[in-house]
Amino acid sequence: MIPERFEWESDFDYHKRLIYGKFEDKTLADEDYSELAEIIYGQPYNSDHARKLLRGSLMTLKEMDETRLSAIDDASLLSELDAKKVELQKERQRFFDQRREYNKIVTEDARRDHLYQKLAESAERLREDVGVIYGRPAGAYAHEDAEAVLVFSDWHYGMTTNNVFNTYNTEICRQRVAQVVEEAEKRIRRHHCRKLHIVFLGDAAHGICHVSARVAAEELMADQIMHASEILAQSIQYLSQFVEETRVYLTYGNHGRAVANKNDNIHRDNWERLIGWWLTERFKGEDSIHILPEEDDEFLLVEASGHSIVAAHGDLDNVKSSPRLLSTLMYKMYGIDVEYVLLGDKHHRESFNELGVTAMICGSLCGTDDYANSKRLYSEPSQLLLIVTPEDGVDAEYRLKCK
Repeated sequence: MIPERFEWESDFDYHKRLIYGKFEDKTLADEDYSELAEIIYGQPYNSDHARKLLRGSLMTLKEMDETRLSAIDDASLLSELDAKKVELQKERQRFFDQRREYNKIVTEDARRDHLYQKLAESAERLREDVGVIYGRPAGAYAHEDAEAVLVFSDWHYGMTTNNVFNTYNTEICRQRVAQVVEEAEKRIRRHHCRKLHIVFLGDAAHGICHVSARVAAEELMADQIMHASEILAQSIQYLSQFVEETRVYLTYGNHGRAVANKNDNIHRDNWERLIGWWLTERFKGEDSIHILPEEDDEFLLVEASGHSIVAAHGDLDNVKSSPRLLSTLMYKMYGIDVEYVLLGDKHHRESFNELGVTAMICGSLCGTDDYANSKRLYSEPSQLLLIVTPEDGVDAEYRLKCK
């Protein structure tokens, strides 16, 4: 885009700025010779002839500048000229910065659109790649007022490890998810739950957040996200058959960040945000399955049987401070009296109660990784299922263990 003339510029100064921008500081390097020539000389020329004219004008302008500067004796005049040059350089730099930022936005939008297109094209192939995980359910039952909250956390799909405490890879991830879903089904049916809340706390994929993650990754980041999304989609589809309504809540973890260096990364710039988009597309037309939109600041708000739960990935929160901090924050933001806090990230189970608010760290599906093994830290792989009733709140808490 050719810049317009400033109010304080003469025709000569404006033409000089365009010619220097084309050849010297390259702020107009992409502009067409013919368009520039028509503005400067007042009539159109073909591109080759226009280029020669502009080159000739550049040589003349340079000679004039050298002659003028060598002939200036008055210090005040020189100072005024320097001030104008500085201002002109500032305007050139502003224009260059604006152009660079605009191109950056266009590039990011194009990449995002391309990624969405590729994800949509891959959707048809995923069921075949991942395989059908669940069979047909058997037997119906009468629903009661209980609601189930199934918490999926820290799958780290794509991670591989084989240590004294734990063996894990993509196939074991699929097997463990299937175990959790089957155990959850038994308890959902046992309590005759009317509604199911599926809460995903992030780190679905192992990601590229640091060198050890890339070394321990079995699949590329995009493949990790797509395959984890398909496993989650099949799990949602299967469990939804046992309840009248299924609500799905998703946040993202720290392993899905787009930039490896966390100091350079924007926390919200995260690959895992694609999972919500994917599931929304996947379950279009399913009246009983609702993929809830993201809340602000990465919090998930769940109301089960009239009781309020707030959930987050856990990398920014502490189990000991979260009952007081998050309950106060949720009351100020939304007017909600939180009773339970659900956190992931730490890969072990822990709970803490303060002021009538219970915070729980929900455990991980992946279990002990190479880092934890090097510190001799053992965590049994598990996921969490809560049964919530109107009268008692959390009436049953199940730690669904994985082999």
